[in-house]
Amino acid sequence: MSAPIPTFQSYNTPNSSHALAQFAADFFSFFESDVKVASKDGQAGPKRAAQKTMDAAPAPIHVTLAPELGAYFGHDELHLVFRHQDVASNTELVAAGSRIFDRMINYLAQRAALTVQRAPSRHVGGEELLRAVRPVNTSIAKLNMQQIMQLLYIYNWRIVYRADDKREELYTVVLDENGNRVLLQGEPGAAAGAPMLVTLLADVQPVALVQGDDAAADALRLPPMTQLTRLAETARKYAIYHADVRCVTHEAEIQPRLYKVLNRLHGYYSQQIEDVYDSHDPTGEKRRALEDDLQRKLAEEVENHRLRVGVELVSYAIIQMPVATADVTLSDGKQEAAVSVARNLYTGELHRPRCHACHQEISTIALDRNGHLMCDDCLFQCAACLDLLCATCGVAVCPVCQKENCDRCSQECWACGERACAEHISRCPVCQDDVCHACQTECAQCGARQCRSHLRADCVTPAAGQPELICASCAVRCAGCNQYSAHFDVCDASGQRFCLNCLKTCADCGRKVGPGFYHAAAGNRGVYCADCITLCPGCSASAVNIRYCETCGAAHCANCGHTCDTCQKHFCHQHAARDRVCKHVFCREHGAACGVCGDPLCAACNATCGICERYYCIAHNAVCELCRCTYCRECVRSSVNLCDTCATIQNEGEQVDLADEPIAAHPDVQPLVARHVWLRGVNMNYTIYLGLASHNMGALVLVENDAPPGEILVARKLHAVDLYWKKI
Repeated sequence: MSAPIPTFQSYNTPNSSHALAQFAADFFSFFESDVKVASKDGQAGPKRAAQKTMDAAPAPIHVTLAPELGAYFGHDELHLVFRHQDVASNTELVAAGSRIFDRMINYLAQRAALTVQRAPSRHVGGEELLRAVRPVNTSIAKLNMQQIMQLLYIYNWRIVYRADDKREELYTVVLDENGNRVLLQGEPGAAAGAPMLVTLLADVQPVALVQGDDAAADALRLPPMTQLTRLAETARKYAIYHADVRCVTHEAEIQPRLYKVLNRLHGYYSQQIEDVYDSHDPTGEKRRALEDDLQRKLAEEVENHRLRVGVELVSYAIIQMPVATADVTLSDGKQEAAVSVARNLYTGELHRPRCHACHQEISTIALDRNGHLMCDDCLFQCAACLDLLCATCGVAVCPVCQKENCDRCSQECWACGERACAEHISRCPVCQDDVCHACQTECAQCGARQCRSHLRADCVTPAAGQPELICASCAVRCAGCNQYSAHFDVCDASGQRFCLNCLKTCADCGRKVGPGFYHAAAGNRGVYCADCITLCPGCSASAVNIRYCETCGAAHCANCGHTCDTCQKHFCHQHAARDRVCKHVFCREHGAACGVCGDPLCAACNATCGICERYYCIAHNAVCELCRCTYCRECVRSSVNLCDTCATIQNEGEQVDLADEPIAAHPDVQPLVARHVWLRGVNMNYTIYLGLASHNMGALVLVENDAPPGEILVARKLHAVDLYWKKI
């Protein structure tokens, strides 16, 4: 066991030659050797002259070895250089993998397997420990302050990455006595006040062992081997994880080099195979030999570039950290809790107790009813007993009053699982379970509170639209609808009780009657009791009002007879009819018949033919192609599709001067007056003016007879196609 020895990890700089020079100077200086660095003119200078700028090449080092190192290296003096071009006959090269460098590493491995060091005390613990925590609802019952040594275990792992090249790395893992990793400054997730590893190793001092000093001997006593082994296995897991992460980067760098070699081999052997002539290799033996050689070379290169990792424990150190602790017993008169506060006297870091609920360090401490420590964010108070509880013990919100209550002042509801306060939970009289009032409802009739699942919905919906809930004692099943309700009344006809939904009021006498004792009138005109309704003589159905036909006097109900839409009188089926088009009902006085087929027609909705003055149905009408007016089918000549008025206007029409007619002033007629010879034809509905001109041209003006003077229906020009009637 000795003082800490420098490791190459401390000098892991981008410029490896300068790092090796600094490492060599520190190595030989640590083992009490005289180290001098040659200046630019070749003269040796002091050791600190090695600290040149990183842009210049490292200067050679002249080392006068101590006796112990002289015996190990076999020389009294060494001339060290750090570049291949500086090697001479009397110099030794210090580089990765060189003989002198490997011997330096082996010497460190022998001397630095284990060291026990103690960190100095830089801070005081008394006042800081007392001010570290502040009780809120408790007082300090007991206080015990002492200083102890906590151990840190520093494990140095040598990680070797071998592929087509070789890389080495020293990785350090720091653990505490419980096997938890301690993150130092520079590592991800480290605390702000964490020390650096280099600073820690520089500050620690060896534990002095004086002959007969039992205290120092106890301080140097190592932990049990089982504990050291367990901690080493834990540290090895962190080292392996670190190596796995670094392997990703190394493999990404190896793959381009592997592909380059494989491509070169493919290109070389492909060219060799192509240069083999068929005449020189008729059996293909040379080509197969080259292909087999190519596959063997490819397999060798793949194997040479496969990354292999070795993890080896190089050394470990045990650092004794001076820690001042204060063991405090807090008491509120009912509960006591032990609190431990510690301060690292080397770093000054305080370790306060942690909250029982959120596990965060706390300075303001409160003690709950169960003796748990808690912070302000995890502190709750019961609204009933006013006791303090942490978030783990917890309080529950009453689903009725929304107040927070502890488990002693509240009770769990069997229906919803929530904890309700004592005022808002009661036993259901039906199932005998303790149910909160949020899951219970009072009966709308008797007011008895019970579980909502035991209540029935009243079928008689109130004015608000929501059905009332009634208990089993108040709910009665209606004999009419088989539904439950508490709103019943007596039928005036049978004396039986029915719910209000089943009782109807007679529209005639006003009595309340139940199902089977009333009849609904046709046309949603209300209901009538059996005493106020009669049987129709025509259809034998129940009827409220009996009517009599105005023609034959036969009795009938509203379903058996009709009411004329014109005179509003009642008629039986034989003396009233319904139009198939307009659906109007009419009697014989206000009805008509088609002059062609004889079907009954509504006189108000159907017109008469302007020529024969007869009614016609929609199936027996026709349109004149000249005047385009509608007539009955018999008054339109089918051979020329002209009405009788248009067909005979040439022979029977009256020649008139259109300028003397009242319609001459119409703007659509004025351009046509002077250019045509006009003939006039008249029927019962229309007056037709036909104008003739040369070249088979003409004009037509149509006037409705009942229209005011000067108004027209149509005024248009006629062409030769329209005047084919001249052929008649």
